Amino acid sequence: MGQEKPACEGGRHRPQRRSNREEHRRGRRGHATGETAAQSTRWKASLEEKLRLLPNAPGVYLLRDGGGKILYVGKAKRLPARVRSYFRGTRAPDERIAELRRRIRDFDYVVTASETEALVLEASLVRAHAPRFNVELKDDKRYPFLAINTQHPFPRLLLTRKIVADGTRYYGPFTHVKDVRKLLRTLRQVFPLRSCSDRRLNQGGRACLDYFIDLCPAPCTGLVTGEIYRATVDTLIAFLEGRGEELLRRWRARMKAHASDLRFEESAHVRDNIERLEQLMESQRMVDMQRPDLDAIGLVVRGARAAAAVFSHREGAVVRTHRLAIEQARWADAAEIMEAVLTQHYEHRRRIPPLLLCSELPRDAEVVGRWLSARAGRRVRLVRPQRGKRAELVRGALQNAHFLLEERELLAQGRRERLDASLYALQEALGLAGAPYRIEGYDISMLQGTDAVGARVLFVNGVPRKAGYRRYRIRSVEGSDDFAMLGEMVQRRARRLAEEEGEEEEPDLMLIDGGRGQVNRVSEVLCAAGFADLPVIGLAKREELIFLPDQPEPLRLPRSSPALQLLQRVRDEAHRFAVGYHRTLRSKRLTSSALQEVPGLGAKRAALLLRHFGSVAALSRASADEIMRVPGIGPRLAAGIAQVLRDPSGGAAQEG
Repeated sequence: MGQEKPACEGGRHRPQRRSNREEHRRGRRGHATGETAAQSTRWKASLEEKLRLLPNAPGVYLLRDGGGKILYVGKAKRLPARVRSYFRGTRAPDERIAELRRRIRDFDYVVTASETEALVLEASLVRAHAPRFNVELKDDKRYPFLAINTQHPFPRLLLTRKIVADGTRYYGPFTHVKDVRKLLRTLRQVFPLRSCSDRRLNQGGRACLDYFIDLCPAPCTGLVTGEIYRATVDTLIAFLEGRGEELLRRWRARMKAHASDLRFEESAHVRDNIERLEQLMESQRMVDMQRPDLDAIGLVVRGARAAAAVFSHREGAVVRTHRLAIEQARWADAAEIMEAVLTQHYEHRRRIPPLLLCSELPRDAEVVGRWLSARAGRRVRLVRPQRGKRAELVRGALQNAHFLLEERELLAQGRRERLDASLYALQEALGLAGAPYRIEGYDISMLQGTDAVGARVLFVNGVPRKAGYRRYRIRSVEGSDDFAMLGEMVQRRARRLAEEEGEEEEPDLMLIDGGRGQVNRVSEVLCAAGFADLPVIGLAKREELIFLPDQPEPLRLPRSSPALQLLQRVRDEAHRFAVGYHRTLRSKRLTSSALQEVPGLGAKRAALLLRHFGSVAALSRASADEIMRVPGIGPRLAAGIAQVLRDPSGGAAQEG
């Protein structure tokens, strides 16, 4: 037999070879990850859950592989939109994103106060971890700093990119050198210091131009003493270290004064200077070259769960973050949990900084401090800062601990969205076991016992959910007993919850428009129906007092409290919905009965009256003279209409 001819000849073999190479590459990738289809499905589902719960805030994200190694560090103005972009679309926009998609198995994030702060933190983390997919700068470019050499008898404020350990104080870094140059000019106007070289200073002689335009006190001529010059330097340092609120207040007052005098250009100039100074203060939050090595530790405890965040600062920059989820925290207080966090987190750490800033001091702080000092080989201090820059660092860690705890809670509850901050404020104010994700508001509306109705509104995650609104006609109560009316409405609601057997979702909180009497009546009804554990509160008008069934005294929250403002929104919405339903029923009743009782009033003229006044309620408030203005209505008919529609008390009644 002859040799078998190849199916393709020449160049026709190349596509086949490319296909084989691609299959080989895919096989190597699959072998490298070592994942089964089930494992791949699990991590994809886990990523989807975390993506849904990303906080809508600026920050830094860290993409990790299956072993936890950081692949990429990035910043975002809004974390959800940016992080989700790595998983959108069937085709990646470039090869780097495609390779990242193949390798990403998890991600972390750090929430910051602003996008600028995120940029500074991103640079610090990239320098500390050198992730594979981040751009590595080879030109040794660094961010600019403001520097002042406090060892010099007449120091000057300089812009520099080099940091030298010679006693000079550095402030920054800054993200835009042009803004720093403008800021430097502004600072020289506020704090006049020399800008000349040491050689020019030592030469002495006549004062330069800066002296005559109030930018320099001319130390080269001896016109200013070292003591006075040093006082200006100390004031500048105090501002650069974050104690410049008094100066900003003066500038804001000056800006308003210029605007009042119609000097708008000068007002705008001062406004721009304020923004630059605020930018300087903002940039100091994440990096400060004078700050010692430290860790900032924030702990948040809620119910049976807790979470902690540890920010590691080295040479003034955040180089590492740790987020720690804590289970079984129900029977421990915050001090005990903080002790466990410190002992377990630092048990295997090779390097422990000399300063730990804690949101809560641990139980037996002295013992924990001695243990940490023994492990570190030097003294380790535990501090709970109350104010200043160190307190800001702890607040940043607390914020990230809160987001981690919220994420754990939402995953446990099967929630797919972050909760509004007012829900946590309400949970803390009322002492609830969990944040009230679903709040139902109840109210009664009637007019002297007639057309009595009830209304139920639903707020989900602090926002009205119209699909959960319900209206009730009061059937079993006669007269004006709103306690009994509330009882009937809540009883029907409880019966519906029991009959649906879990299909009807229970509220996390019931809010009653009323005081202690209404709350007690509703609590009795719920207990009898088997819902004794369902939280019920009342919100009384005027003084806005909150009544709880198990507390003898009402709770008073500040008017600015987000928890109180949320309750007011729910209460007002329930009142609006109830009054609207009551007016609808009363209008129908008056239209069908009251107008028919007016002698001599036919359908056509009744329609003219309703078209003119808009509703029977408005017609009932009109006088006979006003009714006579409608074409076809004479004095006798107008008097008859007013008499029939007039309230028995002789005036317009109040609804509610």
